Amino acid sequence: MGFKVVQCLDMPSCNFKGELLKPLGHTLVKGNWMTEDDIIANAKDANAVMGGTSVQPFTRRVLQSLPKCRVVASAGVGYEKIDVDAATELGIAVCNVPDYGLDEVSGLAVTFILALGHKYVKINKAVKETQICTLKDSKGLLAVLSPMYRMRDQTVGVIGVGRIGMTTALKCHGLGMRVIAYDPYVLPAVMKNRYIEPVDLDTLLRQSDFITMHTPLNKETEGMIGYEQFKKMKKTAYFVNTARGRCADEPGLILALKEGLFAGAGLDVTWDEPIKPDNPLLKMENVDLTGHSAFYSQQAQEEMWGKPITQVIMALEGKFPHYAVNPKAEDLWQKKWGKK
Repeated sequence: MGFKVVQCLDMPSCNFKGELLKPLGHTLVKGNWMTEDDIIANAKDANAVMGGTSVQPFTRRVLQSLPKCRVVASAGVGYEKIDVDAATELGIAVCNVPDYGLDEVSGLAVTFILALGHKYVKINKAVKETQICTLKDSKGLLAVLSPMYRMRDQTVGVIGVGRIGMTTALKCHGLGMRVIAYDPYVLPAVMKNRYIEPVDLDTLLRQSDFITMHTPLNKETEGMIGYEQFKKMKKTAYFVNTARGRCADEPGLILALKEGLFAGAGLDVTWDEPIKPDNPLLKMENVDLTGHSAFYSQQAQEEMWGKPITQVIMALEGKFPHYAVNPKAEDLWQKKWGKK
């Protein structure tokens, strides 16, 4: 018996590989539905739903309107727009793509660390605007660069040691840097086995020369780094965020930067995306912005859009999906949908 799969996001750049469903006898319906009412109207009889569920609202109301749905499969790591508790109560598996973009996001985090540490953006601007060079004005160049410290003598503090945070930590260790980390959900022995020194958050804030954020966005992490935390940082330290903009309190970040509580920031994410034209961050010379692009590479795109279908097929075959973020739903899910 064939099932109905609804793809709620359909753009030229999205290749969910829906053609894999046809040989299995399943029907695929595609569209761009971004509101609760539109999703309900088009997916109410779906057996599985795919979409960009870090932006599409899968609220309790929506999920309760999908009585046949076995799985909501999101393209991407984030799933903050999905009511995971409601899905668990209803026996619906919620899936993301946790292992895509590891190299890309960790790579940009390390790029920020190196660029900020080497004053790359600042010196690039000075060379282009004034042709500054040691042969022309060594004192002027040193004034632009100072203070600068040897990278392998620096400490990187990683907040959140999931897949991306761990990959970032290993890359920094490979550069010879000391790596410390805070994550209450990762065993200290796991960190130590990967050359990471586990510490509490206060210690991380005070000792780090670079702080890089790698937490998901949820009730626990929203605004977890704000003005009071920035006050504890070294004046020479930098803050990097490639996770979610709202994991940091942006007004507190802006105030701390204005007051010179720390040296600068590298931000792939902000509260508003795209960032509003009157945001003070745009005019700060010690802030580098990359417009939520950390996830991107050709290979990462293929994984992001192509992996949700694998979880859908598993669910339609009566197997609880490997990428489910709500394992507590499995018992009820097996009773409702499990392979008999």
